[in-house]
Amino acid sequence: MAQVLVVYPSGPSFDLDYYLTKHMPLVASKWGSYGLKNYKILTFQEGAPFQIQATLEWESLEVFEKAAASEAAAAVFGDIKNFYDGNPVLLKGPVVASETVASS
Repeated sequence: MAQVLVVYPSGPSFDLDYYLTKHMPLVASKWGSYGLKNYKILTFQEGAPFQIQATLEWESLEVFEKAAASEAAAAVFGDIKNFYDGNPVLLKGPVVASETVASS
């Protein structure tokens, strides 16, 4: 299992509605067949260094690398200009520990 984090620095304009209703469905449709398992979107409080974070879960880093090098990636990365005026930061790595903890 691997995760890819895409974080969007605060400051540049960000269209959250477009991101949630257009971009992330595009990501799912283009990369689902490459092994994207799920994603989660976080918004951060005002004043934080980042405004949005997307966490994408993949079967492995190798699977993500194939998706990122695919023709489908051009549509995914090319769409960023439609909702964000800056440059996102991409972080990736294997999941080395995970546990589900039941809530009380």
